[in-house]
Amino acid sequence: MKYCTCLFVISSLLLSGCGVETAPSGRQTETTTLPANAPALGTKIQQLASSDSTAASPADEYPKIAWENLELPGHGLEDIVKKYQPQIDAIPEGDPAEEAVMEKMQAELNTAPVNPAMNGKKIKLPGFVAPLEIDESNGMVGDFLLVPYFGACIHLPPPPLSQTLLVKPKTGKSIGMERVYEPVWVSGTIKTESTKTDLADAGYKIVDAAIEMYQEPDDETQ
Repeated sequence: MKYCTCLFVISSLLLSGCGVETAPSGRQTETTTLPANAPALGTKIQQLASSDSTAASPADEYPKIAWENLELPGHGLEDIVKKYQPQIDAIPEGDPAEEAVMEKMQAELNTAPVNPAMNGKKIKLPGFVAPLEIDESNGMVGDFLLVPYFGACIHLPPPPLSQTLLVKPKTGKSIGMERVYEPVWVSGTIKTESTKTDLADAGYKIVDAAIEMYQEPDDETQ
């Protein structure tokens, strides 16, 4: 059974291809030196989250959700891998046909549809920032893409449409560029509205979003 290998290869395909030297609008590329305290490229927000930090309370105005909630049931990573698993298991290790199946599976993942059931819901979601606009007067991030792993769309290829959100922060309520390497919480009403940007296509949008820095539970008590 090559299930674990399959997931590893899919992750590698998603996080590969860092050969671009110049990003749109002169943005940072993979050759940029990252701060010492920046996460490793490809770090998923799930790797930083604990069960306490992601647990939702029914009383929350903006209930916390997981990135998996944004996937249309039956079209998430686990579902797509399960669909192609029999084909992969039937191919001898190292056979060129295996790579072809992997590429087909990755293409389906990249075009995975959004979850229409999320439209109009109030949510709170943790993730990483890929800036689209910067206010030169104060160094604050304007519109940005919220993505599930660090470096997406700038240093690494973008996530699927269903895992990319266009975020328009409330006026004066964004973050400074000096903190763009840190994960954040985004709260607001999510819309299933596709948008093309210079960095990537987004399957969702949140307007007038509230932004706050992500903190581990241990940090909050200090």
